[in-house]
Amino acid sequence: MFALKTFVLLIACVVLAACQPMMQLEDGFEQQTDGLGNMKHTRFGRSPQHGSVDIGYSKDQRGREASVQYNHNLYTSRDGRGSIDAYAQGSRNFDHNRNNFGGGIQGKWRF
Repeated sequence: MFALKTFVLLIACVVLAACQPMMQLEDGFEQQTDGLGNMKHTRFGRSPQHGSVDIGYSKDQRGREASVQYNHNLYTSRDGRGSIDAYAQGSRNFDHNRNNFGGGIQGKWRF
């Protein structure tokens, strides 16, 4: 049940991103192609609340794959030496019917 809800959330994010107007190159839109017909499409955005979303689609020899990654800064110390970040990611390979979901919390402290 959890995997189904996560997959529905992933699809909703991809549909929402696909419905938005395309950003220009200087706004964070990146499209890369090589001469072999492989294609990668990535859209990256940063929110004012210290979070970022990276939505990607790639088509290569492994098949067609869509992915979403969300990063969010939960806490930063006053002097900037320490921080706590949360992240979540999900991907789907459409040709091999594979799903991959994950996430966690990461803390850093600079001495």
